[in-house]
Amino acid sequence: MKFINNYYFNLWTLLKPDRQHFPLLKFYFKVGIGIAMLLISLPVFAQEPIDLETYREECSQGMTIYCISAGMEEQKAGNLENALKLYRSACENHFSHGHLRACTPYLSLASQMKRLDGAAAGLEARCRGGNDVICFYLAKEYFKISEHHRGFVHLERLCRENFQSPDELDYGPCFHLGANLKKIGELKRAEKIFGFDCDRDPLSAKPSCDQAEAVNLLIRQERTAGRGELRDLQPIELAAFGVAVIPLVGMILLASGRKKALKFLRIPLPVLTLLCWALWEPYAKQELSLRADLFFIFPAVSLALYLAWCAHIKLLDH
Repeated sequence: MKFINNYYFNLWTLLKPDRQHFPLLKFYFKVGIGIAMLLISLPVFAQEPIDLETYREECSQGMTIYCISAGMEEQKAGNLENALKLYRSACENHFSHGHLRACTPYLSLASQMKRLDGAAAGLEARCRGGNDVICFYLAKEYFKISEHHRGFVHLERLCRENFQSPDELDYGPCFHLGANLKKIGELKRAEKIFGFDCDRDPLSAKPSCDQAEAVNLLIRQERTAGRGELRDLQPIELAAFGVAVIPLVGMILLASGRKKALKFLRIPLPVLTLLCWALWEPYAKQELSLRADLFFIFPAVSLALYLAWCAHIKLLDH
């Protein structure tokens, strides 16, 4: 160190800088050399190979971090079965620790391999057996791997029962339930959950109260934006449009009194109207909870049949 300091002093003497800047210049030189040495050493450390056998041995002795590290290496190499076994060891070794953060890579990989049901079976069994702590943390793990609806099943019950998280700094099941509903865009359900939590105890559930207001604001903004935009007409909605418009066109044709128009009104017009209705009906049953569309469909179909009868009478007079 003394040699380095003498080197800096000689260098600065040659350059003849202002003496009042000596401490600052000395600091910058040391920082620059430190950064340079760090950048040179990083590739060396990055290329250091991992001893998988040692990691597996440590994993077999219950060292969770080694199970996860070895599993990551196996997963990178494409050995998914080996990785899944190592991740499972990490998860099972960590059951007694309350939270299930060690289970995240296990459940995530199992989900990618379409084997999540089997991987989560043990945790689900403990949850059904009355271990609400497991239920709570398992739901949070599901959220981490985007299995939101699996997590909702557990948190909805825990929220109703006012389950208290073992972690005093945790906001609890209602908050996590509402936050994940908000995340996937189900704002109305999220607002309801946050409001329920807030109304039950505004003091302890202040984060839920704040979120209830924030979600309510988002809903109002969406409604305002929706009023200013015209929704694109879906192809299936053209069928409902046809049911309404075809009979109206038929009234104009009937007024013309032409024979060709009357022939069109007698059979093709009611057939087209009924065909449009048949195309529209399956979609309406699935998508519409209140069948307000029937208030114009029934009169339109009745009008089409009436026009067909009128056209038939006029054709008989011809």
